[in-house]
Amino acid sequence: MIGVQLDPARLDAPLSAAQLAAARASPMDTRSENALKIAREGWSLQDILAHGVIDYHPVIAGPAVEAADHMQEWFEADAVDGFWVSPDVYDDGIDAFVDGVIPILQERELFHRDYEGTTLRDHLGCAGPVRG
Repeated sequence: MIGVQLDPARLDAPLSAAQLAAARASPMDTRSENALKIAREGWSLQDILAHGVIDYHPVIAGPAVEAADHMQEWFEADAVDGFWVSPDVYDDGIDAFVDGVIPILQERELFHRDYEGTTLRDHLGCAGPVRG
């Protein structure tokens, strides 16, 4: 969004001077202007993401337990009936979510361990196709 490589190990730190010097707002995405503005104000990457700059939705940028805590809090408050998960596809986001967050949610009995069948239709409890 702002044209610089970000370091997942530095989520709690502001962007470096070199990153800020190289950063440019994307002409293809109006949200990038705001992302760059608050990055230049010294916000950490985690704070930039958490305040919805990227996609206007809450974003958890941190360890698996923080993501699980956030999801549990919203679920138990009846604030959601599901989640749309968009893990980082450039690093190990999918693996980190599946191997880190899902086991925590399963341990807390908030995510199932078994499936009902072998197809998506089975998992959703939908009737079979109509054959004609």
